Amino acid sequence: MTEEILRQFNPWWEREYESPGIPRPDYIRKIRDALARQNVAILYGLRRVGKTTIMRQFVAQTLGTLPPDRIYFASMDHPDLGRTSIIEILREFRRITSARTDEKVLLLLDEVQHRKGFEKEIKAIVDMDEKVQIIASGSSSLALAHASPYLTGRYSRVPARPLSFLEFISFRAQKYLEHEPQLMEALMDEYLVTGGMPKYVMTGDPLIITEIIEDVIYKDIYGQYEIQDPQLLKELYYLLMVRVGKPLSFRKMGRLIDMSVDTARRYVGYFQEAFLIDVVEREGSPNVRKASPRKCYAPDTGIRAVIAGESNIGSLAENAAYLKLKEEGPVRYLSEKNGEIDFLIGGKAVEVKYWDRVEKEQIPYLVKFKGRQVKDKIVVSRRVSPDIGRIKNVPLWRFLVDERER
Repeated sequence: MTEEILRQFNPWWEREYESPGIPRPDYIRKIRDALARQNVAILYGLRRVGKTTIMRQFVAQTLGTLPPDRIYFASMDHPDLGRTSIIEILREFRRITSARTDEKVLLLLDEVQHRKGFEKEIKAIVDMDEKVQIIASGSSSLALAHASPYLTGRYSRVPARPLSFLEFISFRAQKYLEHEPQLMEALMDEYLVTGGMPKYVMTGDPLIITEIIEDVIYKDIYGQYEIQDPQLLKELYYLLMVRVGKPLSFRKMGRLIDMSVDTARRYVGYFQEAFLIDVVEREGSPNVRKASPRKCYAPDTGIRAVIAGESNIGSLAENAAYLKLKEEGPVRYLSEKNGEIDFLIGGKAVEVKYWDRVEKEQIPYLVKFKGRQVKDKIVVSRRVSPDIGRIKNVPLWRFLVDERER
């Protein structure tokens, strides 16, 4: 039975294989770079962002450089493989394909978080066999955190995210046309309310979003922790999506859904581990960051729009800008007596005002702000508009695409 299942996972052994889905070449490059550094690459992120498709696209791209029967794919959540160790699966692959131990092979392990102790097995494989390269996908940062002590110095991480704006345009069979700002504005508006979860982008069925959330809550979180009422998890998550970009009060949230402060704080931590939210701290000393309320953002604007509605387009734009900025490093928000700034990162102060035109009078605090570490000020708006003094005015569609504008 194991051999039959493994053969089904690897159709390229027996016939020509076409790359599935719409290409996401950036991830192919990132995985290649990761494997050039280490023999193990872990592709991780929220459920259904396309990790399995990316892995299979990597297979299709690798077939020209590695024989088909030296590329092994297995899904760790398949019930027939539940009692078979990863080491035994690799051994069975080699037996089926008559691969010698001195031949290079590529082992792809999908949904590896379902395999308890996967990190120890992967460590044992790469320590014993330098001819094996491994790509593993996972949907839980907790599993990756546990893996760290065993795989230190042996693996590279590749975060898998929802579709970027450029990828969204590709899925819509469009092209990025900087010289047609009106088209880009329209596509940007659509991207904000649709987001980048691939299947939802393709179908527009909101049930896909609710199923993703329920899968994470009931399978990843409820299945991992001792939680008496998983419905409370769902209620809290929906409440968080309504409050995207606003300071979080665990006491207030607990009052609204009859939950203790400690429980609300713990559940928010679970959402972070499962990639359902991102949390942003206030700018300041470690004590200030610890004592101040945090803000949360959705991992995808489409998730937020389905749960909380599409009407607050400004909140969706702020969320989209944050998701782009976090790729550069830790993001903070600034809150002082005289005003606030949405994001501070790497010497930049960024304020999101998703309006057709932003005037100096509408961003007074950003205009007068003189943080010693801040060299660049940016206001992110909807349309191409003149800069405001020394403040760069960038439309969101360009902000998400052109790193020179950030």
